[in-house]
Amino acid sequence: PSPIKKVITEDGKNIIDDWLFLEETPAVNIIVQTLEGHFVVFNQKKYAIPGNTLSPVGGFIDEGESPLTAAKREVLEELGVGSRRTLRTIRDHTPGYDNGRGSGGKTLDMADVSDIITKAANPPRLDRYGLPIGEAREVPTIELDADWIFLGRYRTAANRGGGFLYSYLLQNAIPLVPGGGTVNYGGTGDGESQEILYLGEEEMMTALGEGRFQEIKWAATISLAMLHLNGPNGSRRAAAVGSDK
Repeated sequence: PSPIKKVITEDGKNIIDDWLFLEETPAVNIIVQTLEGHFVVFNQKKYAIPGNTLSPVGGFIDEGESPLTAAKREVLEELGVGSRRTLRTIRDHTPGYDNGRGSGGKTLDMADVSDIITKAANPPRLDRYGLPIGEAREVPTIELDADWIFLGRYRTAANRGGGFLYSYLLQNAIPLVPGGGTVNYGGTGDGESQEILYLGEEEMMTALGEGRFQEIKWAATISLAMLHLNGPNGSRRAAAVGSDK
């Protein structure tokens, strides 16, 4: 469909014939913090950004996929990591599974692990506006995971569309596949050259303040994550996806 729309102003008095409204596939951004407390980001180039930029993990939500499942898939594909709960689910499916930190047990490739995560996930739920819900179901499922924090759903451009962003924080991230969670992990992506960096919290805040995360969605998600971790009311600003029982 054409991005040029005919719209009526809020007061109903005028018609605008050339209103630009460009919708985009909903997406996720994930701030990944390792079990050791480091933040994992990329140093890379982007088509619309001059020079290099820092960026978090992110990607589009696939058709029929919940935002949380998309977030889990993206961190697996790009970094080879996930939560402790997800690793237990993989080991329940494949007894003796070795994620690269063990002593040479069974191994799976990224595609097999992704398939386990996807099959164990619940289908997406929609709110009263027909939009996917970012939080997990409040029932005992794989989605109830204390390491996954939902930071909110946000419209990218309030009057022009641009899709919806679902922001997450993954704490205590650990490798899910051999080689995962290392600077040499060969993740799958869009054919972009990416350098994996591990930053301390002070380094993250400095990079954020210096504008080195050059897309507003990235900067917003990082700010929300830092509010959750350090803000005086941070725990009330971000809803935990669930409790790990």
